Amino acid sequence: MIFCLISCSNRLKDEVKYSTDYFEFENNYWVNLHHFLYQKADSSQLRKLQEDGLNFVEIGEAKSLIQLSNDEKATLELAVKYYKDSLITKNLRRDLNGLRVWFQEKRETEKITDITYGRKFTEVINEVSPVYEKYFWSLHKSHNISVLNKHIKVINEIEEEVIAKMEKFSLNKWPDSVKVRVDITAYASWAGAYTTSKPRHNIIISTIAPSNITSSFVETILHEGSHLLYLFEESPIRDKFYYKSEELGIEFPRNLWHANMFYLSGRATQDELSKFGIKHIILMDEKNIFSNYNTPKFRESSEKFYTGKINADSLVINILNEIKAAKNGYK
Repeated sequence: MIFCLISCSNRLKDEVKYSTDYFEFENNYWVNLHHFLYQKADSSQLRKLQEDGLNFVEIGEAKSLIQLSNDEKATLELAVKYYKDSLITKNLRRDLNGLRVWFQEKRETEKITDITYGRKFTEVINEVSPVYEKYFWSLHKSHNISVLNKHIKVINEIEEEVIAKMEKFSLNKWPDSVKVRVDITAYASWAGAYTTSKPRHNIIISTIAPSNITSSFVETILHEGSHLLYLFEESPIRDKFYYKSEELGIEFPRNLWHANMFYLSGRATQDELSKFGIKHIILMDEKNIFSNYNTPKFRESSEKFYTGKINADSLVINILNEIKAAKNGYK
């Protein structure tokens, strides 16, 4: 069941720029246009959903597409072709990080004169912008706000408890006065959400990914935000995974810390949501994430760590020993 936890008198306005203690949410025109064109050219997000037997949430795009004039359709197709020819070979999180920041700095719908990324690129964006604004932006903008309205109150309520737990688990502290920017967008990456660290921590999350309509939106925000503790600052718990693997004589399992983080942030979110009567399936289980690590012994050790029955050293050693035993055929 989807819960709307904000009263009608406290709903977000169209021009959304909403802050909690740890996050600031933006509904940016150009960032939405950028991801719209990228996914129309790339289709990786749709393919991943279809592999899981899912599809995008329909918000009226199909109806808008058939309303385009021939000239407008040609303009959109040219922009998509430009992205297909020039940009989809580049990773949104790594290679196109600077371009996203460049878009964030532009004024909504206003013609761009900056040619930092090439005269042709700026020309293509300016030509397709009126088509996007006329047929798609109002759909994306209102849907983004609708999804955020479903979840913002509960994020406000539980973020402090969840992040306090993640600080404890990561052996790290959230940097003082830091708020993570969250761009709510219709489309995102193949995974439906991604996070970057430069020039600042930035989460991009898709609102037409069906799981993000549910409480998974809340866990995704809190999980991605927790990367600030595990990945983008010095991380004592991540270091433990590295050095303990050396001591045990096994090759460093690069994503094992991330698998453990998925479990812990999922459990922390699940426990806090339960206080609101919301039954939540953790993302690790819902999306079968890191299934190679998500074994009964991994979960047993992670749960013991979560409940304080073992310390960080025991957690890391237990999980690494299982991996070592599995590589040795449990001999």
